Amino acid sequence: MKVTNKSISDFLSDVEMESVRRPIAEARTLPNIAYTSADFLALEIERIYMRHWTALCFVFDVPSPGDAFPVDYCGMPLVAVRGQDRIIRVFHNVCPYDGCPLVLSPKSGLERLISPYHGWEYDLTGKLVAIPYWDGTQEGNLDALKGRDVDLVPVHVGTFLETVFVNLDDDPEDFGTFTAPIERQFSEYDLSIVAPGLDGEGIPIVTTHERRCNWKTFYENSALNVLHENFVHDFYMVSPEVPRIKQDGVPSFENIVDEGLLALGFDAEDFAATYPHMDIAHLGKGDVPPHRECFGTHYPNFYISFAPNFIEITAVLPHGPENIRERQAILFHKDVAADPALLKMRQFLVSAFDGASVEDGAICEAVQRARRSPVFTQKFYSPFWDELHYRFNKMILKDLERK
Repeated sequence: MKVTNKSISDFLSDVEMESVRRPIAEARTLPNIAYTSADFLALEIERIYMRHWTALCFVFDVPSPGDAFPVDYCGMPLVAVRGQDRIIRVFHNVCPYDGCPLVLSPKSGLERLISPYHGWEYDLTGKLVAIPYWDGTQEGNLDALKGRDVDLVPVHVGTFLETVFVNLDDDPEDFGTFTAPIERQFSEYDLSIVAPGLDGEGIPIVTTHERRCNWKTFYENSALNVLHENFVHDFYMVSPEVPRIKQDGVPSFENIVDEGLLALGFDAEDFAATYPHMDIAHLGKGDVPPHRECFGTHYPNFYISFAPNFIEITAVLPHGPENIRERQAILFHKDVAADPALLKMRQFLVSAFDGASVEDGAICEAVQRARRSPVFTQKFYSPFWDELHYRFNKMILKDLERK
């Protein structure tokens, strides 16, 4: 789907592009225009967001048949719908007749999707079933529309880790290939036993934030930037194990790079004084809890944190060149997720992640404001800390150069 007539060469010079590709000790980041231009974002939407699997919403946003959840996806209205067959489908949330979205806010218990503008009705599989008064008759005759494209336009869908992913490409990558890096790198975890943490009323706890920053500014901060932890987060300022160095020049972390997965990995035992032990069911296979933990990102917009007792998931979507929306939830062992006796523990963990998100958000917004400065040009990397940030910028450039 064409979004813009521009190409990467309309924004970056050959010298700037070559500087991104250099070895890390000599390389530079993308220039300011990549973080502030609406036209640049349009190119990213066309060549990144519309060609990759991207996180749209959560499975528990549409838990029951007849549930519908609309999402503004990079300026395009989409809607996730749970059918009577319990299958989750995603459609372009646009009525073919009047162009109006059919679902304007989250709904539950629907039998049909009905345009609020002219009343066209669709079943939950996206098929047009009624057009009252359209041809001047009370019932409307569907035969009058033969030969026209009147059904809702579907989008490729996959679900993983309680998240609904979409791909708008005509020939999408196999969904299993997309999720494989996470499954490979965290094979200690039994992903079949997780469920979202519930609040006191039995509703999944989801935190939502709007951030005034470019999606890449946010991405670079989340896990890719390791050194910021003990400067930005109160929690880490008092940790004897952060910054993540065992001794001078020896990191206590690893850079996990597997296809689109970029993550800060570490062993739970190396941070026993930082992260408190949680006496709840773990997510390991069998009796042994997982040892490998991470804060990571799966390109381009899915964020994960793996710990022995929980998995944090976040979906982030751009809402303009300098605005994003993030939605975050935490998955536990299914026996922990709904246990009333563990409600305070779940609330504490959600609050801890939310507090860190607020601290990160403030920094991301400050960096984004600085990108408007004439002295904020292409930046450089610390080879010790910034390997993931460096790889991320090269991934962006590679995608934008593709025709």
